[in-house]
Amino acid sequence: MEKIKIKVAISVVLVVLGALLAFAMVPSTASASTDGIIIDFGDRDITYVSVNVNSYSDAMSALEYACSYSGFELVVEGSSVISINSFPSSGSVATWALYVTTIGSTEWTKITGDPADIQIDGYSAVAWGLCIDGELPTTAVDATGYCYYSYGQVTRVVSLAPSCTETICADGGLNLIVGTDQYSNYPSAVVEGQKNGTISIIGGYTNPSYELIVKANPDLVVCIATQTGHLTTADKLRAVGINVVVIYGGENIDTILDNTYIIGTSMGYDMKTHATLNELEGGLQDINDVLSSYFQIEYPSVMVSLSASKSPWVAGSDTYISDILSYVYCINSYSGESGWAMVNSETVVQYNPEYIVIVSSDYSDTEESYQAMLDSLSAEWKSTDAYKNGNIYLFTESSTDLASRPSVRVAQLTELLARIMHPDAFDDEIIVPHYIGDDYVDYLTYTKDLGFN
Repeated sequence: MEKIKIKVAISVVLVVLGALLAFAMVPSTASASTDGIIIDFGDRDITYVSVNVNSYSDAMSALEYACSYSGFELVVEGSSVISINSFPSSGSVATWALYVTTIGSTEWTKITGDPADIQIDGYSAVAWGLCIDGELPTTAVDATGYCYYSYGQVTRVVSLAPSCTETICADGGLNLIVGTDQYSNYPSAVVEGQKNGTISIIGGYTNPSYELIVKANPDLVVCIATQTGHLTTADKLRAVGINVVVIYGGENIDTILDNTYIIGTSMGYDMKTHATLNELEGGLQDINDVLSSYFQIEYPSVMVSLSASKSPWVAGSDTYISDILSYVYCINSYSGESGWAMVNSETVVQYNPEYIVIVSSDYSDTEESYQAMLDSLSAEWKSTDAYKNGNIYLFTESSTDLASRPSVRVAQLTELLARIMHPDAFDDEIIVPHYIGDDYVDYLTYTKDLGFN
């Protein structure tokens, strides 16, 4: 199988530039108002019912209709919902409350007034949520404020980003894909589909072709909010009646899990999506259990770079890499930087990381290539504790994609980084080498089967 390699440093530069432009522009079309009511029992246990907003225009009458339609017993006292389908259970501190998302927003707002005064078609999402104090219902709108619950089960999907493609497949939608960007190369069945013509290439990651997308005749297009080209394309597609879901940027583990839920739900693959999320959360919890029970853990400082150049792009705060480092009891050396940032060589000396992880497809997973990379490092890099103590690690070949995409393989990346930084916490005999390529699964135990290939 021919590999499609991405120059990661260039890709991330494009991602960063796209993100800056994306947040600077406002979508040209208004967000659609909701046509239904959400009943959220917690833990992503959702019932969504479409309603006739002319007959059931306010939040209370819409709830009454939704409960009747779903066969749920509804208990109301005055304007307060006491229970739905016997929830909350005895002893629970959670209570039912009304939440709305204003059109053009992505945040829930709790309503404290009379729900009969809330006209549901004035919002992009309306939910009755069973929540404890300070908690909010499950996310119900994408990154552009569109509610995705009404899309139903789709049959033809186009993906505009590799992370979206991986998530679609993990949520059970591989056979639905009829188009991808040119860099989507995982799982392998996607590449096979591209070669045999069942999956069309609809353009690059930053410049998808509207014409090619429409030609693929999708009933759902999945894209990402940090790319201006995706937002522009989403507006154009919605204008001609094609459903689009725009996922969030994947700045942390929770957002990646939310994106997984959003994509699966928008396809109508709820059961498979819940299974995928349970597996991911279980794998992450297993890693946390191992590390939290290891009482000798120290918090090493770590630098994650997209090249071995003198002045590299590094993972700062508000990146999934930084969140993973926190999860595995590490300190991000560049937490003072925001997002992915290009830094000068003096900061490498200043922060003196104990570990350096390089994510780059410019090398192969061989001793010779790894040694050549070490030899090429600048004097500043060679002055670090990471270099002196032999703690520089290379993710290359397909491991580059694993480490550079905020997607469903996040649990696998988390285990690899945990094993690198805290090898003594694991009671097996697996030793992660200093260079990792296509064989990264060989060094996994808890998340070995969470590649969704």
